[in-house]
Amino acid sequence: MRLSRILLASASVLAICGVANAADLIVDESAPVDVVSAAHDWSGVYVGASVGFGTGTVDWTGDFFDDITDAPGGSLDGSFDVSGWTAGVQAGANVQFDMFVLGVEGDINWANITGEGENIGPGPDFTVPSATIDWIGSLRGRAGVAIDQVLLYGTAGFAFAGGEFGITNLDFAGDDQTGDINATGWTAGFGAEVALDENLSIKGEYLFTHLTPDEVIFDMPADPEYLATNADIGIHTFKVGLNYSF
Repeated sequence: MRLSRILLASASVLAICGVANAADLIVDESAPVDVVSAAHDWSGVYVGASVGFGTGTVDWTGDFFDDITDAPGGSLDGSFDVSGWTAGVQAGANVQFDMFVLGVEGDINWANITGEGENIGPGPDFTVPSATIDWIGSLRGRAGVAIDQVLLYGTAGFAFAGGEFGITNLDFAGDDQTGDINATGWTAGFGAEVALDENLSIKGEYLFTHLTPDEVIFDMPADPEYLATNADIGIHTFKVGLNYSF
C-alpha cells in the first residue's frame, strides 16, 4: 500500500511539471509585433519639374510726350485679361525640425501667358494693346508642417519675368509695334507635397505673382511724339510638379 502511494504521488508530480512546461511554452511564444514605418524625412536638397496654368490681368497706362521738348500730351489707360500655360523646373533645399519644415526654392518657367485689350482708337481702325509673358521665375522661402508623408506649406519671395507689350496701329498708319517687357515683383502662395517613396514626391501649388514691368516706349513715325507705357500685372498660377530629393 505504501509503495502504491509513493508511485501515485510521483505520477502527480510529473503531471504537474508537464502542465507547467506547457504553460511556459505558450507564454514564451510572443505575438508578432507590427512594424510602424517612420514618417518621411523632408530634409535635403531636391530638383524637379512642373507644368501649370496662369491667368491674370494687365492694368496699363500710356502717356504721350513731344519728341523734341518731352512736353506731355494726352494719355491712355486700360485693362485686359491674359492666360496661358507654363512649364518649368525647380530646385530647393529643406531642413526639418520635428514636424516643422523650413526651406528655400527657386524656379524658372517657360510660358505662353497672353491676351489683348479692346480698341482704344477713336475710329473704326483698331488700335489694340496686348501682352505676352514668355517666361516667369521666382526665388522663395518655404515654411510648412509635415504630417507623415504629407507636407503642407506656405511660400513667398521675389519674382521676375520677361515678355512683350504691343500696340497695333498706334498712329493709325497701319504700323504694329512691340516692346520687350522686363518685370520684377513679388509672389506668395501655398501648396501640398506628398512623398511617394524615400526620394520621389508630387506637389500641387498655387502662386499669386505681382509684376511691375519697366517702362516701354513706342515711337510714332506719323506724329512728332512718342508713347510711354507702364503697367501692373497680376497672375494667378496653378501648378503640379514632381520632385526628386537627394
